[in-house]
Amino acid sequence: MGHLSRRSVALGAIVIATAMSACIPAMADDAWPTKPLTIIVPYPPGGLTDVVTRPMAAKLSEILGKPVVVMNQPGAGGKVGLQTMLKAPLDGHTIGVVVPATMVSLPLTDKEYGIDPLKEFTPLTIAVDTFMLLISNASAGKNLKEFAANARANPGKFNYGTLGPGTSYHFYSVILSKELGIDAVHVAYKGDVGALNDLAGGQTQFMLTSAAAGRSYIDSGKVVPLGVTSTARVASLPDIPTLREQGVNVVTDGWVGFVVPAGTPAPIAKKLEAAMRQAIDDPAVRKVYTGVGYIVRGSTGEEFRTTVEASLKRFGQLIKDGDIKLEK
Repeated sequence: MGHLSRRSVALGAIVIATAMSACIPAMADDAWPTKPLTIIVPYPPGGLTDVVTRPMAAKLSEILGKPVVVMNQPGAGGKVGLQTMLKAPLDGHTIGVVVPATMVSLPLTDKEYGIDPLKEFTPLTIAVDTFMLLISNASAGKNLKEFAANARANPGKFNYGTLGPGTSYHFYSVILSKELGIDAVHVAYKGDVGALNDLAGGQTQFMLTSAAAGRSYIDSGKVVPLGVTSTARVASLPDIPTLREQGVNVVTDGWVGFVVPAGTPAPIAKKLEAAMRQAIDDPAVRKVYTGVGYIVRGSTGEEFRTTVEASLKRFGQLIKDGDIKLEK
């Protein structure tokens, strides 16, 4: 074999080797998933995040042909479970459940949180949009117009309860107060029950809450529903108008989403995103979501990222302007 021929063979071998090495990641992506998937819910069983995750996980297992295990790991407002996810291999087999608290509120308000979501997570999809319910003590007003008029006539005398400083309920109560033009006093509680009992008893005049927490108080006549914060009326509460249709431009961005650790190969993340969106759009899964009053979304990962960025900017400005006081 001549010198030129040997050189040609050597070059050919390099080209083949390079092509083969380039194919290895693609082949690995094509083979994914190679084992069961785990979805970490960083909250106790039975809550909002469970209701959203479990039906989707069952359908996702069918789509991907692998078991999908849902693991509840509560603690530190969601931090414990998400830290576990961040320690998992970057192979797309471990997924985390996130909500505005863990993606927006805590990063802005808790110096000990220690997670920078948009740097450390790759957003996959927002499964559903949720909503808040504005309720008042009956003496404060029997509808939104009457309530707003009474609150404006009594600056500094209306109190509102939340589940703590810097929570989504706190941020949106401030936004709502500004939109209504009222001056109200924040009262922080450790849970729904105390806040709702004080509202029913007249110690506070209004609050934003979840439909699940507030519905029994509404049904008993202890509090009055003034509006929902969704973009359209909610199927499970059809008689309660939205704030927007009553002329108050407040729509909350409550949601439940799914992420993987940043650094997960993009082709795997995209494949997982597509499979999850397919599961969310399944008629049986959609029926579960709409049956409990959630609005099915199934966003792309980029849409998810844009949603979080907008909320970080909006809430961050409220803190900067001094509208949100974080003292506990």
